[in-house]
Amino acid sequence: MPKTPIDWMPESEKDYEVARAELKRRFAEWCGDADNDVTESPIHYKWAYMDGDLTRWSCRDLDELYLELHPAKVIVDSDGLTGVLDEAAEFIKFLAETELLNPDSDAPAVLLEHLSAIEDQFRINMADTSRFSFGKRLWTTAREEGVRIDDQESVDAFIADFNARPLAERDAILGPSRRKPTASGRFTPPGTRPRTHAAKRRHRRR
Repeated sequence: MPKTPIDWMPESEKDYEVARAELKRRFAEWCGDADNDVTESPIHYKWAYMDGDLTRWSCRDLDELYLELHPAKVIVDSDGLTGVLDEAAEFIKFLAETELLNPDSDAPAVLLEHLSAIEDQFRINMADTSRFSFGKRLWTTAREEGVRIDDQESVDAFIADFNARPLAERDAILGPSRRKPTASGRFTPPGTRPRTHAAKRRHRRR
């Protein structure tokens, strides 16, 4: 029985997980590194926040992803910023070389050149705290205070402490328009924490 073709523009969560897993599997095979996870960010944000077409990419898409969504949602240490765009370039090369890149995309060479062209603006935007979402402001503060974001006990203690702080102090961190109080005046953090980018050396295709 022939396999059902992968839908690279999935509508449902179930179909997205199938497409996501297949893209990640093929990327790992292409670069010869089963642990290489550089595809996670572009796949996730393309589906969750953009047009949902995982294999169609334009310069405008790259601008939205790296100049708008990343500054708003993704926490990356300053020494890992170059790696973010390097990994994006690897993903574009992978799509092009495996003939997965949608024909309606901008040419691979154009996309790669655009990634280089936006690097300075990417760094500026990533450092611009006015672009941070409510969640990124919160979790950035938590990290600065030594909280391990993957430690629920540590997170719970931070949230309890943060709720006990004076309103002016909380507003200074989150901004009055971003604070989301409950009826009691306390706030509940967003359920989904910003994805933290772990800097990783590129593994070139063998």
